[in-house]
Amino acid sequence: MSIQDEWRAVIAEGHAIRSVEDGIYSALPDGPQTHLYDRRAAAYDLVVGTRLYNRVMWGASLPDYFKFARQATASHPDGMLLDVGCGSLLFTAPAHLDCERPILAFDQSLHMLRRARSRLIKLAGSVPERIFLLQADLSALPFKAGSFHTALCMNVLHHLADAGGLITGLTKLLVDGGHLYLTSLVKGNRLIGDHYLEALYRRGDFVHPRTGAELGGLLTGSFGEGANYWVQGNMAFARAAFRLHPS
Repeated sequence: MSIQDEWRAVIAEGHAIRSVEDGIYSALPDGPQTHLYDRRAAAYDLVVGTRLYNRVMWGASLPDYFKFARQATASHPDGMLLDVGCGSLLFTAPAHLDCERPILAFDQSLHMLRRARSRLIKLAGSVPERIFLLQADLSALPFKAGSFHTALCMNVLHHLADAGGLITGLTKLLVDGGHLYLTSLVKGNRLIGDHYLEALYRRGDFVHPRTGAELGGLLTGSFGEGANYWVQGNMAFARAAFRLHPS
């Protein structure tokens, strides 16, 4: 099966995929599409990609983000990886380029996907054929059940009121034995980070901040005992293994 056939095989019936520009495709309805992060993409990368911002505001480490992404890509020797709400591949591009698995990276913001394409070209000279950039909606996942060996979802859940709904939806997309890797900002008993989370919530950027335990509860609800999480500052890291028939 060619890589193009692999992409077609994971798209659910009723969803059409079209090319929107070189190296970027869309599962959204034809016509102009806008997203909140279209006008924030450049600023997001400029600020969120700095060590100082992450260390001071969130008590977190950029190397840990990169390491976590590599753990996700190494979670299976083969099988397709789904990068959920991939943004500009700010923390995932090196891991994606170093692994040999097919990767479907999707985001609703076309501007973020353009930055993702530019980042891959800057690092590798071109977008590898096995990395597919797709514009798609988190609330209407256009994929067939049981299509992915790994789902990676970094820094998405703190934007979603129905985080449990997304986790459940991603569970359905995994093969038996597949893994979910995710990160999310949570309350961390840190004055500056917790205060900033509340400020971003009041501004409408984030949903009401969750605790690490609340995030863990969402994971356990979908994955049972196959889920675990840990918190570094205000950043929660979680891994979960999906078993179709838990023992």
